[in-house]
Amino acid sequence: MKPGRIKLIVSLLIVCFARVSWAQFDDRGLYSSNRVIIKEESYFNKPVQIIDMPTASILRGGSFRAGVRIFEQGGVLAQLSAGISNKVMFGVSYGGLNIIGASQSIQWNSIPGVQFIYRITDESMRLPAIVAGFDSQGFGPLYSSDSTQVTYDADYGDRYHFKSRGFFIAISKGYASIVNAGLHAGISYSLENGFAENNAPTIYMAMDIHLARDLALLIEYDFATNDSELYPQGLLNWGVRWAFGSNMFFDFNMQNTLGKRDGVSDVRRIVKLTYYGSILR
Repeated sequence: MKPGRIKLIVSLLIVCFARVSWAQFDDRGLYSSNRVIIKEESYFNKPVQIIDMPTASILRGGSFRAGVRIFEQGGVLAQLSAGISNKVMFGVSYGGLNIIGASQSIQWNSIPGVQFIYRITDESMRLPAIVAGFDSQGFGPLYSSDSTQVTYDADYGDRYHFKSRGFFIAISKGYASIVNAGLHAGISYSLENGFAENNAPTIYMAMDIHLARDLALLIEYDFATNDSELYPQGLLNWGVRWAFGSNMFFDFNMQNTLGKRDGVSDVRRIVKLTYYGSILR
């Protein structure tokens, strides 16, 4: 290879790696000898949640997130989260089935879901962000062994179709070169029992790939070691996120794309609308 081409390749590699480092540095702030000027993070580049699985990003103090999830059986789940400080985030959620559609009998969830997250470490150029938290909100229909609940399904017991995350630890790291991307992983322990009553912890991983300034591809996989009877191949979810405003996002997601029940595909389609705001502005 000619020396000129070698120099060109080396120069391009240096530029790419410099862009990775600077993008991570610039996303956190500008440093001078006597002060730190914090630059606002984008919740599109640093999402709090991929599809069902949490990341190590949290809402900043004074910020809030309001969202609605629309799923099967006319189900709707409303969620509201707030950043208490730059280290602590709290949220609540509530919903039910047959809220949308022709049914005249709405089946509300028995109790609201609650969420609490604490940021252990911030992301740096070399190290990922780490959070610990608890989330009691599962996804999909809520099944109950209480005969007064229309949502009862004898095959499932007392649980959501997709178990709540429970206690979890998540790590996240952002990268930027040709495309921007975030890598996420975590371990969780759900308090939900139900079908097969497996209380083992489970491991999950996820990625968001930014195809354009306002469009991202979402992928996540849960090994489902706490739900291996229902999901022997694990849970693979994917979807797209469109930012149609600086703080407004639309998601179309496919859940459980590997799953089958009685030999038939058990893929679930969901739609999410999310708004981010701040009480400090």
